[in-house]
Order: sequence, then C-alpha cells, then structure tokens
Amino acid sequence: MEEVAGRLIEEKIAALYTSDLSRTLHSSEILGRMLHLTPIVSPPLREKSFGKWEGLPQAELLRRFPDEWSDWLANPADAKPTGGESVREMASRALPVVAQIIKNHPGERVAIVAHGGVNRVILCHALGLELHYMERIAQRHAALNIIEFLEEDVVVQLLNG
Repeated sequence: MEEVAGRLIEEKIAALYTSDLSRTLHSSEILGRMLHLTPIVSPPLREKSFGKWEGLPQAELLRRFPDEWSDWLANPADAKPTGGESVREMASRALPVVAQIIKNHPGERVAIVAHGGVNRVILCHALGLELHYMERIAQRHAALNIIEFLEEDVVVQLLNG
C-alpha cells in the first residue's frame, strides 16, 4: 500500500473515490491518510452482486447451480446468478459514475478505490474491449491502474502495477 501511495503522492491526486463496501473503505481510508484526502464514498462503485453465489467456492457453485455456472462460462458479461447481477448491469451503474467523476475533475488526477470486477469493467471501457474479455485482465489486490482520459482518447498508462 505504501508503494501505491508513494506513486499517487507524486501524481498529486485531487480527489479519492471509493466503493462503500468495507474492504475498499478500509483501503481508501489508509490511502486517504497518506494522501491527506477524505475518501468520497460512492455505492455504485461496488463489486458485482453475486447473489446466492456470494462466498461459495467453485465446487459448491457447480453442485448447487450447474445451469447458472454453465451460462456464466458461456456468457460471462450477461449471465446473472440467482439474486445477483450481471457484469453488464454492474457496468451500467459503475461507468456513469466514473464518467461523472472525470467530468467533475477536469485536468485533475483522481483515484478510485474499487474492486477487481469494477476495475476490469473500467479497463475494458478504456481499452474498447467487450465485457466478455474482462477476465483476461489481471487485477491483484491493491493493484494500481493509471488511465489517462483525454478529450478525444483514453490511454492506459499502467495496468495491474
């Protein structure tokens, strides 16, 4: 975390946004102290809801939800676990918030502390990739991605750093 914070201090971050889930809130509070910023909580930056799948190991998913699991393998962007949401639904709530954050901070650098799925959706959007490719993008815990949103283009400067 200190290495990420050091890099972000150099970037002169103007604002820090975070999901409202505990694991990102905790990380954003630590990062916020290092950057002298108060995290701005944004619930739409939450990870995808896995519904009845939440917290279950793959073997249990295969046993309890074989048809849903097969659907997810065949169509990862649109398949939806019972009581959960699809990646496309998650993207439709997270990407407008990212666009608004960019609009609210013209010419400034901002940090978003989110989840692997949300990060992958943002990266797919930035790279012009369909959402079914998102699992091809690695996202370690506390990974740092740097994306430059220009007026006419988007450039991924760092991926999974």
